[in-house]
Amino acid sequence: MNNLLKYPVGTQYQFLSGGGEMGVLIRAKDWSKTPLGDPEDWPQSLRTMVSVMLDNPFGMYIAWGSEYIQLYNDGYRPILGSSKHPEALGISTRKTFEEIWHIIESMFDGVMKGKAVGFPDFMLPLNRNGFIEECYFDFSYSPIRKEDGEVGGVLVTVIETTNKKKAEADLEESKQQLEFAIEATELGTFDYNPLTNKFSSNKRLKDWFGLPAETEIELHHAINVMAEKDRGKVTAAIQKTLEYASGGNYNIEYTIVHPVSKKETVVHAKGRAWFNDDKIAYRFKGTLKDITEEVKARQKIKQSEQRFHAAIDAIQGILWTNNAEGEMVGEQPDWAALTGQTFKEYQGFGWANAVHPDDAQPTINAWKEAVRDRKTFVFEHRLKLKNKSWGDFSIRAIPLLNSDGSIREWVGVHTDITEQKKAEAAIRESEERFRIMAESTDVLIAVGDETSNATYFNKAWVELTDRPMEELLKFGWVDLVHPDDREAYVNVYLAAFEKKKSFTGEFRVLNKEGNNRWLLAKSHPRFLPDGTFAGYISSCVDITERKQAEEILKGREQKFRFLADSMPQFVWTGDAEGNLNYYNQAVYIYSGLAPEQIDKDGWIQIVHPDDREENIKRWINSVNTGKDFLFEHRFRRHDGEYRWQLSRAIPQKDSAGIIQMWIGTSTDIQQIKELEEQKDYFISMASHELKTPLTSIKGYVQMLQSMYMNSEDVFLKNSLKIVDKQIQTLTNLISDLLDLSKIKSGSLFLNMEVFSGNELIQEIIDEIKHINQDYNFIFLPETKMVLFADRERIGQVLRNLFTNAAKYSPDNRTIKVQSIIKKHEVVISVEDSGIGISKNDQEKIFERFYRVEGKNEKTFPGFGIGLFISAEIVHRHNGTIGVKSKPGKGSLFYFSLPLTNSK
Repeated sequence: MNNLLKYPVGTQYQFLSGGGEMGVLIRAKDWSKTPLGDPEDWPQSLRTMVSVMLDNPFGMYIAWGSEYIQLYNDGYRPILGSSKHPEALGISTRKTFEEIWHIIESMFDGVMKGKAVGFPDFMLPLNRNGFIEECYFDFSYSPIRKEDGEVGGVLVTVIETTNKKKAEADLEESKQQLEFAIEATELGTFDYNPLTNKFSSNKRLKDWFGLPAETEIELHHAINVMAEKDRGKVTAAIQKTLEYASGGNYNIEYTIVHPVSKKETVVHAKGRAWFNDDKIAYRFKGTLKDITEEVKARQKIKQSEQRFHAAIDAIQGILWTNNAEGEMVGEQPDWAALTGQTFKEYQGFGWANAVHPDDAQPTINAWKEAVRDRKTFVFEHRLKLKNKSWGDFSIRAIPLLNSDGSIREWVGVHTDITEQKKAEAAIRESEERFRIMAESTDVLIAVGDETSNATYFNKAWVELTDRPMEELLKFGWVDLVHPDDREAYVNVYLAAFEKKKSFTGEFRVLNKEGNNRWLLAKSHPRFLPDGTFAGYISSCVDITERKQAEEILKGREQKFRFLADSMPQFVWTGDAEGNLNYYNQAVYIYSGLAPEQIDKDGWIQIVHPDDREENIKRWINSVNTGKDFLFEHRFRRHDGEYRWQLSRAIPQKDSAGIIQMWIGTSTDIQQIKELEEQKDYFISMASHELKTPLTSIKGYVQMLQSMYMNSEDVFLKNSLKIVDKQIQTLTNLISDLLDLSKIKSGSLFLNMEVFSGNELIQEIIDEIKHINQDYNFIFLPETKMVLFADRERIGQVLRNLFTNAAKYSPDNRTIKVQSIIKKHEVVISVEDSGIGISKNDQEKIFERFYRVEGKNEKTFPGFGIGLFISAEIVHRHNGTIGVKSKPGKGSLFYFSLPLTNSK
């Protein structure tokens, strides 16, 4: 302790007062026994550099005199490693670095002659941890001059760059390995520039997506090839990746549908985005891996797990897992639900606190032994349940192994045997009680031993078969089973017996009256407390009446088919998966096809080719969602003519809401369609014919307004203004009628582009305010709302909503407009305080030609097509449109655009 305080802070050796650990060691050193001598005699230049070195956080080192005696600070100490520190303090550099002295000697000698030297990333093979290792340094050697100008020593400043060099080498190796891995693992790669919306990829990815061979395409071309169910989530994931706050990571699975072959490929996409100083993504790269087979395997595993959990539930068990060391880790919901223990309480061996105090230590000892010996664990103990009562449980756990034979985890089942224990106690008290119970029931009960020999039949068996107990025990009852059922039931029994599993079967047995009775048998294996298989106990109930009811049901089904076949309307049914399995006779008569022809090539062959894709799409959607199917399409008649049909199908569900089958009808609507086409033709022709003269009238009115702009005739100027406004109203109506015609003909196309949604909203507000100057629009915009949509059509939707809000709010002229981003969509709303809309009208207001009728509404002109066209435009953008309103309280119209369409 005294040595450490040899040169305490505050003495004449103030230059030794700093330096952390190395300061302590330098102050404790007896320098009089070194070539440097007592610090009192050190040159002032040495003292100054030592003081600077000790207070410097960077690695510094002084080699003094011709012997290059060493002093160094805390920052330099790690460079010496465990082999050289602390012995290096106060000895010659030649000795400390003898393995590299032949490399650095000339440098030191040059510095002593006044020549400074330095190198970046200089490699030196150092022995600093008991072995030679390649180390890299950025360093400089500088001369330290004494008061007389002579060089007294060398100042070394150094930064170790070993890790940097290794990282660079590892990076280059990783790059080469990545390129090899991409090719070896058959990965697809992509590179997307968010600023230019250009997307490039390797050939493998283009083959999967069916993309053109051009170097770059736009991102939405790739998204359109994805399965429809995945497009939204993929676009949302990309959007999130390109947000700085997300960290730029991308990890998702989705399905690609090849545009030509329709082959589905499931891929796992991983990547990341890079951001500039403004936190804007400028690059997004990643890889795609074909995991189609892996997903199929997962589905099989999931099905297997579902069956496994069903089996666990069937035996009233709970499932849990432990790690390879036998500790309970992670979420264990079944255990928590059973015991009431929290996540923190059951972790590790905390689960033992739920075990009865008398059973806890024996359980832990047996469990640790099973883990140590890697053997199946079978045990029984009492557990404190969530309701504070105690229950008896049988435990069985097995280790799951990795491919190398090591244990991956333990999987165990706690089976509630509380009632079983009570039953065993009751049996031990009086086995006769069981026999009395079995003898007093109409259920047929039998018990067999571990060799499958029968040991007991109850009275019900004797009465059914008219065989005495002795004969049943000797000969059994299998010979009484109906010949058609015997082999199948015996095979089920033997298969279950081999695996010691429960089984269920149905068969017919000849009773004593000579009649066949249907029986439902359920058999369960019995195990002794030590886990030894003890045989089966079986129960059979008479289900003859149920079977007879099933036959009646089959008869009713035949009646349904007869009734359906007598109808002129097409009737058809499908299973829960949407596969059609029945057509009434009208279908075959109309199509001219035989049943085997429809069975072979499917029902889609009679649908018009132009309707097939949308038909299949909507049918699959109904099957997947359980929603009613409603579709208009054309069916080919036996003479080759196509006629329009309205097809409807509804799902038939059981009491649990599970779809059992689909029942559908198709009704001929050819005449209705022809009448609609005539009406649509008239509207299209009339709107086209009116457009030209109306344009001329508008031009003349504008000329008159220009001529009489400065006129003092107020009546004339107001009249021209009113005429111009009415012409604009008529122009909008004709434009709506033309759009209506385009919608019906399918020629309403979208011109997609990127634009500011808020700028468009403000532009339309300014336009409407110019016409309706008495109205006050309050606009609450979402920050930086950038859309990818048809700007003109979205403007048309806004114009219609703003105009309606003004039209139907004559007494309250404040209109609130808001744009927000909500979840995965952009929502724009228009709220007024006008006359409002009833609940019944809200459900129909977006239908073509529908107008709200009422004493107030009749005062407002219109044909009821503006909202219909707006709805069509929004739907074509994959968005939604709706209204919330109360009569007399005003209305809030809103529409949304999914982020699929936003950039």
